[in-house]
Amino acid sequence: MHTPSTAPIMGLTDTMAGVAREDSPMSTLPSPNGQPLVDLAVLRELEQQVDDPSIVVGFVHDFVDLWESRYERLAQALDPLDPDTALDALISIKTAAAMAGAVRLAGDARELGEVVKRGDEAAAKALLPLLASCGQQTLLQLQEHYPKSKEQG
Repeated sequence: MHTPSTAPIMGLTDTMAGVAREDSPMSTLPSPNGQPLVDLAVLRELEQQVDDPSIVVGFVHDFVDLWESRYERLAQALDPLDPDTALDALISIKTAAAMAGAVRLAGDARELGEVVKRGDEAAAKALLPLLASCGQQTLLQLQEHYPKSKEQG
């Protein structure tokens, strides 16, 4: 089974590392693709669009709760490579991540999708642990800073 590690991620601090703060020009730590783990402005905009922040809070909780099953579905589709199922799983991850402000995870899922489209099973399997790590870091940030971030700042 390809269950992502739930061990604490080394290097994360209580200073919102990797989270884009709406009130700070220094919004993120460096990342491999230049994106923050979480962009809270995306969640604030979604809150305004639905006129009920509790709906967005529920969506984020569901996103966190569904991560493991989405990831597992993807992992199974990569071993052996089933491109249609893998791309479907990646679309689910990418779309939900983008809506939840998880911009780095959405970008990583998009990049992995390009590898799957090329049919490169070995490269896709090699990228899977990186996606798992990004997913776990993202979940930690969302759990720690949303919706508390609104109350704190």
